[in-house]
Amino acid sequence: MAKLFVFGIGGTGSRVIRSLVMLMAAGVKIKNCDKIVPIIIDPDTQNGDMNRTVELLKTYKHLHSKLGRRDEGFFHTDISTLSSIANDGNAKIRDSFVYDFGGINKPFKDHVGYNQLDIDSQALVDLLFTSENLNNSLDVGFRGSPNVGSVVLNEIIDSPEMRFFASNFQAGDRIFFVSSIFGGTGAAGFPLLLKNFKDVHSTLPNAASLNNALTGAMVVLPYFSLEQPAAGVQTDFIDSNAFTTKAKDALSYYQNHLNGLNATYYMGDTPDKPLENNPGRASQKNDAHLVELLSALAIVDFMDYSDNELQGNSLFHEYGLREDVDHIQFSHLDNETRDRIAKQLIKFHYFERYYSQHLPEDAQAAYSKGVDLQGAIRNEPIFKDLNKFLSNPEFGYQSWLKELGRQERTFAALNLNETDFNRMVSDKQVETGFLNKGIHQGSFVKELNRASESISDRDAFVATIKAFEAATTNLVDDKLKYS
Repeated sequence: MAKLFVFGIGGTGSRVIRSLVMLMAAGVKIKNCDKIVPIIIDPDTQNGDMNRTVELLKTYKHLHSKLGRRDEGFFHTDISTLSSIANDGNAKIRDSFVYDFGGINKPFKDHVGYNQLDIDSQALVDLLFTSENLNNSLDVGFRGSPNVGSVVLNEIIDSPEMRFFASNFQAGDRIFFVSSIFGGTGAAGFPLLLKNFKDVHSTLPNAASLNNALTGAMVVLPYFSLEQPAAGVQTDFIDSNAFTTKAKDALSYYQNHLNGLNATYYMGDTPDKPLENNPGRASQKNDAHLVELLSALAIVDFMDYSDNELQGNSLFHEYGLREDVDHIQFSHLDNETRDRIAKQLIKFHYFERYYSQHLPEDAQAAYSKGVDLQGAIRNEPIFKDLNKFLSNPEFGYQSWLKELGRQERTFAALNLNETDFNRMVSDKQVETGFLNKGIHQGSFVKELNRASESISDRDAFVATIKAFEAATTNLVDDKLKYS
């Protein structure tokens, strides 16, 4: 069973994985692997972006486990924690989607033992790191300083988690990195991990398989800026004016020192309104962005390639919209992207809108009565997980779509505030008239009842998801006629 290990490094890595999970929930297919294993690497254990992604991953995992192994449909892709893939079934690491840094909560100078160094060594450290670098606490990440990150992250290679990862890595598995190039954690962590995995002298288990593994990376260029502090105010902040300079320096380094990648993807955008400047912890919780959604698609694209297409090649990809507009609809995406995601996202959106707006009214409908759906919703924990995934205000689908719509470059393909199913898809609407109401509650109930007749599973959750998969497919194909 081939696995895809996705290393989400830093805040951008977490945000891209969040969008990836939404694509997987909608049923977008990942080829050439049986499961995805996300590994989030961020020393800021309170990071808001990271923690809401972790909660989303946990909720998705519960939903997928209940539905069981399937080849298509909502939540069909297996997303597993690192500990759950143990070949011997006896993991020696924490069951989490996040790499365990062991609670780093001291300044960088203490981490490197600055006060114990002789004077000459201290002078050398002073040349390499600013006083701010030395005094910053590591529990909020590296604050845009990859030179600090490269020192700290170099130590994780020999950690129990990395050795566990390597021990369970098999020939045929693939690796994908997601990181920004203009920050601290991502800019430092990605090249460091790649270098160690591709080191022919590596002491990691299964080193030969890691050396030869098909490997891809999404390198995220600057796509947002941060507010600057008011004049005369001394505060802890990251200077986003340096993002472009940092990105250029990193690209220069990558050009000459980055080896072992079979496919590299680049994504960025002109920053819009500056975001609140939060260096870390729970307050670092940025709205979802179109760049992150399109970056997640790089993972889908990478897995579309066969082994033969990737072996021995170094492919480079950039992404471009069909039109440079501020409100992005499906028609503004290239045909390949549109074909990959449009129908799946529309069907999932129809499912979420109907489930949230109309399901309580269907108590007497055949599809609902047959499995006592209303009773199951009240009493079964799995439906609470589904509600969390769809509507949790911190990480759910509704909040994700709202956030995408709050940017200046909005993802406006689906209308969350629209109650008329005929008007929910921006670039394709259903023409209605006196004798044709298009897609409405009655047509949904008809399709759900019809679908339930052929579903043998009497588990209320499984039967309901399958019924909605069939119903939304028919409505999108026959009523919306989306192609």
